[in-house]
Amino acid sequence: MNRNDLLELFDYNQWAKARLLDSLAQMKQEDFAKDLHSSHGGIQGTLFHMVNAENIWLSRLEGNQIIPIDASQLNNVEDFRKTWDDLDNRMTGVLAAMNDAQLLSRMEYQDSRGNKYFHPKIWAFNQLFNHFTYHRGQVVALQRQLGYKPANTDLIGFYREKGS
Repeated sequence: MNRNDLLELFDYNQWAKARLLDSLAQMKQEDFAKDLHSSHGGIQGTLFHMVNAENIWLSRLEGNQIIPIDASQLNNVEDFRKTWDDLDNRMTGVLAAMNDAQLLSRMEYQDSRGNKYFHPKIWAFNQLFNHFTYHRGQVVALQRQLGYKPANTDLIGFYREKGS
């Protein structure tokens, strides 16, 4: 995997995120906020987990102190869209500054429990994009559970749309 592959995954992630948020914007607010007893409560809780994880990984990649995102400021789809736009701008900057050799360079950080890790930066990007795919699937399942028709965010849909 190289920088161009990561840029393609970033484009896919932005595409899928926009489709997901557009479909979530059609939901009733009470359904969006409802605790469905999933791993992060419901849709809103899962989205917060996704936003928070992206902020943490980006901060690590930037070499910055992690400034937590305030969950109380993310109450609806538009709040999440704005926060993700800000995070996507940060991601664009991080990716623009990386070449293939830098992606393979090692990063050092501590997790929330104080465990120290050293690994190639590309692992952090792969984790981040895979994490989004996993949790988008959870959100889609929760939408279906509530009786909504979710957007198709499959990678092949991205390739078909972009390739046509």
